[in-house]
Amino acid sequence: MTSAGFGGTGTPGQIDQPWGHLDGGRPVAVNGPAADNPPALGPAGRVHCTIQDWAKFVADQLRGARGRPALLKASTYQALHTPPFGGDYGLGWIVVKQDWGGGLVLNHAGDNTMNYANVWIAPQRDFAVLVCINQSGDAAAKASNEAAAALIRLHTSRSQAGDPSN
Repeated sequence: MTSAGFGGTGTPGQIDQPWGHLDGGRPVAVNGPAADNPPALGPAGRVHCTIQDWAKFVADQLRGARGRPALLKASTYQALHTPPFGGDYGLGWIVVKQDWGGGLVLNHAGDNTMNYANVWIAPQRDFAVLVCINQSGDAAAKASNEAAAALIRLHTSRSQAGDPSN
């Protein structure tokens, strides 16, 4: 991952990255590294990277969740993906059972008041879905879940049909 950083994206005053929008769809007034939550709230919502680098991170998490060679020790992925106090929250990941995932799946979603990101990882099915929206709030959360569900349905229908292109 070479694009990761902290703070807002884009060059101040230029439209060289997707421009963030507040809940309700109104564009934010400014963009760039300073256009984000205060550093004291980091890393929650203040980390950014390209979708390609985020996909690399998610692919690594998927490999680790499957017990395959990855960047960290197998025990570290196990700790990250297991709720330490019961329930369904495991160190940044929501861990829930879903039939479409063939068992336990991992989810992480959230926003920085300008953008919304959502990822679902299905280790038993060896796939993941990533969704990014340049808007924050409840409407963005709902839209990202709908988009993720559509992508999951598309993938699982191809898998069940034996489609070799999936």
